[in-house]
This record gives sequence, structure tokens and C-alpha cells, in this order.
Amino acid sequence: MLRTTLLTAAAVTLVSAGAGAGAALLVERREVPVDTSHWPVEELVADPTVSLPSPLHLALAGCPEFSLSSPVPDDGAHPPTATSYTVTFDPDHQVLLVCLGPVDEGARRAVADHLGATQVGAAGVTVWNVNPAVVRAPFGEMYRVDRAFAEGAAPRLTDWLVDHGGCTYAFGYLHPAGDAPDVDVVEAMIASIRFDGGTEPGA
Repeated sequence: MLRTTLLTAAAVTLVSAGAGAGAALLVERREVPVDTSHWPVEELVADPTVSLPSPLHLALAGCPEFSLSSPVPDDGAHPPTATSYTVTFDPDHQVLLVCLGPVDEGARRAVADHLGATQVGAAGVTVWNVNPAVVRAPFGEMYRVDRAFAEGAAPRLTDWLVDHGGCTYAFGYLHPAGDAPDVDVVEAMIASIRFDGGTEPGA
């Protein structure tokens, strides 16, 4: 039950980050430039020792298709209309690959405007967003943020958001608090992403 609740909260957080959670706050800040000059800047470099033997090709609803490599094969459990795909390493460690739809505020503002405590979803789940960073990847500039589900707690979710091909994507790593041994695997998966250059479905 706890794992299901956390997965739901993570998915709500990812979708809300790209769909304008806290709309009134965004209206106030919309014309204010986003200053990320004080955020650390990193290069996404895949660890060559990480094994990713399984190719995945994802067609998430609302976004152009993309491919990546995974440590586990496709489980075939995701419907074609889904906007997200979950890769499960073990019951406590999952990667969430999410289409947030056409670019609205964009990945950078989606992170910058929601630092600190933010309520997301109809249930009003409070998420604390901390440790923003700029991450340069082969396919573009991403924005990473850690998310905790209790004030002062260690993060349970790390997100990388990126705008590409007119859409915003979020790649999340859900893990136990203070226990993220697979971050190198997740980074290698993200580094392996290849966008297929197609158009948004329905365009």
C-alpha cells in the first residue's frame, strides 16, 4: 500500500510540475525571468560499467516517441494510451518516464517556480522540492530537482525535466529516503535516450 501511494504521489508530482500546479503563483511569476545562475551545472555522463542490455521504445501519449536502454526488459504492462512508463528495478526502486505534454511554462520554470513546499493534485499532497541543478545532456539541457514527501525528510524522488521537440518530459527516480544506490543506472538510462524526431500524436 505504501509503495502504491508513493508511486501515485510521484506521478501526481511529475504531472503537476509540468501542468501548472499552483496556477495563481505561476500567473504572478510568468513575466519574471528564471535565474538559474546560482544552480550547480553538471554534465550527464553515463558510467561505462553500467549494463543496460534491454532496448525500450516508448510512445507515450501526447509526446513524440523515444528510445532508451534499460537494465530490465519491457514488461508489456503499459497501455498504448499511457502518458507514463515505469521501469522497476525492485519493489522499492522505480524509474518513471513521463510525457508532460506540449511545452507550456517549460522544464526550467517548472522546477524554479515550485522550489520549497508545493501542494500538488486534488488531494493536496505536499511535496518539498530542493537541490535544483542544471544538467547538460546529449539531447539538451535538463533541470534536476529532489523531492521529499515530508518536511526536512530525505528525498524520495529525483526528477530530471527537459523540453524537446515541443514537449516537456520528466524522468523520475523513486527510491527509499536516503537510499539511492541506482542513481548511476538511472543516469545511464537517461544518457541513452534517443528522440526519434516524430511529431506529437494528433498534431
